[in-house]
Amino acid sequence: MAVWRKEGAVKLLLVIGMMMVSLTSCDYTKVEREIGFRGKARVNPWLAAERFCAKTGNEVRSVLTWTAPQWDDAVWFLPASILSNESFNRQMEAWVLDGGHLVLLVDHADSETNDWSNQSVAPKLENALLDMLDRVGIELRDGAASPGDVKAEKIKFAGERFRVDAESDSSVALRGKKPGVFVSATSGEGRVTVITDGRILRNRWIGDKQHAVLLAKLIEVTEFEGTVVFMRGSGLSLWGLLGKHLWPVLIGLAVLIVLWLWKNFARFGPIEAEAGPSTLRGYEHHLEALGDFQWRLDRAAGMLAPLRAQVVERGQRICTRSGRRDEDFFQFLADRAGIPRERVFRALAEAAPADSAILTRTTADLQRLLQVLH
Repeated sequence: MAVWRKEGAVKLLLVIGMMMVSLTSCDYTKVEREIGFRGKARVNPWLAAERFCAKTGNEVRSVLTWTAPQWDDAVWFLPASILSNESFNRQMEAWVLDGGHLVLLVDHADSETNDWSNQSVAPKLENALLDMLDRVGIELRDGAASPGDVKAEKIKFAGERFRVDAESDSSVALRGKKPGVFVSATSGEGRVTVITDGRILRNRWIGDKQHAVLLAKLIEVTEFEGTVVFMRGSGLSLWGLLGKHLWPVLIGLAVLIVLWLWKNFARFGPIEAEAGPSTLRGYEHHLEALGDFQWRLDRAAGMLAPLRAQVVERGQRICTRSGRRDEDFFQFLADRAGIPRERVFRALAEAAPADSAILTRTTADLQRLLQVLH
């Protein structure tokens, strides 16, 4: 009976749960949000502009990092942040003077800029770039030098007007003229054009208004035919990118280097004691080991007997020749070998050494006596 009650309670709970779910409101709101392009367009903001130029019959080259312009290049589209040193600016200026057309894009021009983000980082304009533009007669001011948005709905270029949607924190103008978002001036046989809002040529906006027509006019106005180059690099240095995105890895790498130095260099840790020569390879140790082996086999007397006989024979012969036959024989040998009389007596008269150490010393004394009696 209890089993049936439990099953009924479980069924009742299931029914109540289903009723509560059915009475619960399940309304929701579907929100779509653009996050950007996929594929090549995600990493190359000038892909649409490159394909447009290629379809109009121009040879196009995409450059990721800085390379000096070639003699057969006609137009370069370049983020202003790339020209960050005197060397780059001198090479670009020499190319322009020979007939090249440089199109500088200031804001929203780096490849790392996210076209679907409201946040943007203003590029840092180096003095070398500003000096180069000043020689052309162009004044460029970044957002810090010219606070406030500069907007433009039309751009006048090469005797035509182009409808655009441009807005930038930076401003550009010919010397003594009103600042705006676009300016173009000749330099030598070439031309320098500055567009402060680079978005009008990026993938997301190039199809708006007359942005693509302006791009075609920038290429058409060039007197020399050649390759159209788009540089999609970034003004950030390698260390800047590492510090921004991989700083935990750099910290871990620095810790590993410090630990490796501490382990492998003596100056970073306690100095180890100098290891002396191993006693296992010493000649005295081998003699002591052999003597201990022979002493344990009770062969000490047999080993010492030949040495003692040679010492006594040679000692008596030398003692007789020197006229000291009647003197103390042990003292005579002790004086000649430079060792105490007691050790000479023990070496010649002791029946059997008490231990292996005494056997080793006795053998050494007998060898010393043989050496001086030779």
